[in-house]
Amino acid sequence: EEPKPSLRILMVGWVFSGKSAAGNTILRSEVFHFGERTMKALKQSGEVAGREVVVVDTPGWWKFFPASFIPEVFKTEILKGVSLCSPSLNVILLVVSLDSSFTDEQKRVTEDNMKLFGQRVWRHVIVLFTFGDALGNKTIEQHIESEGKPLRGLIDKCGKRYHVLDNMSKAGDQVTELLEKMEEMVAGNYSFYFSETDDLQQEEKNFKRGVSVLAITKCHSAGGAA
Repeated sequence: EEPKPSLRILMVGWVFSGKSAAGNTILRSEVFHFGERTMKALKQSGEVAGREVVVVDTPGWWKFFPASFIPEVFKTEILKGVSLCSPSLNVILLVVSLDSSFTDEQKRVTEDNMKLFGQRVWRHVIVLFTFGDALGNKTIEQHIESEGKPLRGLIDKCGKRYHVLDNMSKAGDQVTELLEKMEEMVAGNYSFYFSETDDLQQEEKNFKRGVSVLAITKCHSAGGAA
């Protein structure tokens, strides 16, 4: 049996949402520094459930401030995280901690910061809830329902893909289940890619016709010169 291809994961979310701890839980090793703010994109890898898993941790954004407040150096590091997932990024885990409420403000801030990855990013995103022990006796579905429209709206943007990790638990099945959800999403997805073109749908149509945006631009330029 051929080995499964590696799974390349980018962790994003607000500061102290538990990204680094989640990365450690997924890789089952203390490879990320938990308890201090992540300042640079950091790549770690290991074998999990019989396949190579690459996890890239990135600097978080401020929970109550829009993307314009993030220093450019941090934005650069977040985008660097995508390149560290070479040859292509498979999954973006959007980390949301369960130890605090998710309001309309958090939804706006989250969506504002996710614009950094382009308009089609949501088809590659799974919401990863951390601090699963904060649920107590509630299920995650009960929590999502009790939080109301903001959190339900975020889940909907991600195609209702979500998972819970208890970073204090050593139970391996929670990671195995997460990998299965990732594989299911990746199987039905295009590869993640960046484009500075605003109209990505038009760019995709041009690609299917075998004509690049650059070629179209050159044709227009040639016609104007004539």
